Amino acid sequence: MNENEINQFLLKKILRQLKINPEDHEVQNKPRNILLISAEYLPKDITAQALHCKALADGLTDKNMNVNVISYDPWKASQTVEMGGVKVHYVNNPIKTYSSLTWALTLAMEISRKAADIYYKEGGLDLIHAHQWEMFPCGLTLQAAFKKPLIVNFYSLQHNRTPGINNSYTDSVKQIEWRGTKESQKVFVNEDWLKNEVLKCYSPEPQKVDVVDSQKKQWTQQMVRDYKWVIKNWGNRGYEQ
Repeated sequence: MNENEINQFLLKKILRQLKINPEDHEVQNKPRNILLISAEYLPKDITAQALHCKALADGLTDKNMNVNVISYDPWKASQTVEMGGVKVHYVNNPIKTYSSLTWALTLAMEISRKAADIYYKEGGLDLIHAHQWEMFPCGLTLQAAFKKPLIVNFYSLQHNRTPGINNSYTDSVKQIEWRGTKESQKVFVNEDWLKNEVLKCYSPEPQKVDVVDSQKKQWTQQMVRDYKWVIKNWGNRGYEQ
């Protein structure tokens, strides 16, 4: 046994005596309780966003994560339905609104209330993942309240949805999208062209934006790796206040 092997043996022996698992730091970075927020979700919606969120929730559950989803459904409001191990909580917006902007901002109150219930029932959350700009205001609020990292997911940008139109409404939505990219710890998109649009319109750090194609095999493994990275760097970079 050479000197290096002796040192390793002694180190392991000391750790055993102190009851310290050298892999504990890795366990701390593994997400356990995940909150997904998406206005669109199967079976109510059959859209790219709904399909992506459902596949993501199922994939995370298969990897032994505890996944809660909050979604909008006025017909199932206040209900919680478990689908394949994923707990889906439905909310409604009791306030009459006149645009998708006011709808998103007022719905955020109901989502926050439900998220608080989940937080205390589950004993905390490790990460919040908000899908599309309508969920960003709520995601940012929950990040500040729970002191947990936030990931945002773009499926389109206001710049592309309303090309050439500039008014108070489009400017407000763009500001919400900008805040989502700025204050989140990771930004996901589903195509390369959309990543380029996010970089062009809102100028986040390029390494902050990842393309996640749910059509590829084992794509949820990439998501888990990014989740781990976000949780690790949330603690190491002083995000918690």
